[in-house]
This record gives sequence, C-alpha cells and structure tokens, in this order.
Amino acid sequence: MMQQIDVFEINLLPKQPSETLLREMLAKHLQIPAEELVIERGEFGKPYLRDFPEWYFNLSHSGEKMLLAISHNISVGIDIERIKLRHSIANLVKKCFSTSEQNYWFNLPEESQLRTFYDFWTRKEAVIKGIGRGIALGLNRCEIDTNQPNNFLNLPVNQKWHTHSLQISPDYCAAIATPCYVVKIKTHPNFIFT
Repeated sequence: MMQQIDVFEINLLPKQPSETLLREMLAKHLQIPAEELVIERGEFGKPYLRDFPEWYFNLSHSGEKMLLAISHNISVGIDIERIKLRHSIANLVKKCFSTSEQNYWFNLPEESQLRTFYDFWTRKEAVIKGIGRGIALGLNRCEIDTNQPNNFLNLPVNQKWHTHSLQISPDYCAAIATPCYVVKIKTHPNFIFT
C-alpha cells in the first residue's frame, strides 16, 4: 500500500504563533483533545508525539505561509522559503552546495539561478529536517542529483531519502522529503483552520 502524506498550507496572520496552530491541527488530525497532545523533542531537537510514535509531522514557515506535513509510519521533512533576492546568494551556494551542485548552479543562465537556488535549498532543508539532525548535518554533504533533483547522490547518513517539489505559489519554493521513493502527497491548499 502506498504511503500517504497530508500537507496543509496555512496563510499566517502577522505574528500568529505557529506552535499553537501546530498543536491544534495535530489534535484535530488525530481526533483527540489538544490538551492531551504531548509534543517532545529528540536528541537533536526534532519534535515528535510522545503518545503517538507511529505518527510523524514536520513544520516550516516563511513569510505569510506555513506548511505542515503529517504522515503515518513514515518519517517526513518539509521546508518552505519565500523567494527573495539576496546579496550573498553566490556565497551561500559556495558554502552549502557540493562541488557538482556549485558547477551546475554557476553554469545556469542568470534568470534561472534564483529559483534553482531555492529549489535546491528547500530540498536539502527538508531532508535534514526529516532525518532530524538539523543543519549541523551539513547542507553541502546532502548532494542533489542535478539530473534528477528528487534524488540525492550523497547523504551523510546510511539511508536513502527522496524529495518532491510542492507547488505553493510563484513567490515560494517548497519541498517534502521522505525515505520512500513513491508516496502519495495529499495537499490541502489554503487550508483554513476552524
């Protein structure tokens, strides 16, 4: 049976606390009262549900958007970034991309570089969040196959991870990562929490 991941896209209000939304949405998804939900953190800070170890979730927010991924029996990572010009983008590529990724990126037409940077960045972030080791794992050690960006040529863990790009809006890049090659991603765009 194909694994399913639910992805909720939420439009955030200014200064809206994502932690409260997270707790309420997880409780609603699991059909339990929010006060019964216990969220704890693993050794490297990855959150998990103490009383529901078979359920996995991951959260990311940027700008006015928040994404929440929830899955059953499959680890998941998610990342969203608002696309914006950065003065130091070339320096970030040199620091956070592998040599082959750098060569690929620097040879792209200038008009493709910004979106490709965010595409690669969100894929790498989703993987390290899914693995649960954080940025200390090394973004430059998570090497994307530039011919097949859903796959990685190298990861600093003994496990295969795959990514899928999520189409949110033209101003955002987002990706989801799982250790499964084939998953069903059910998106809930512009989800309004009631």
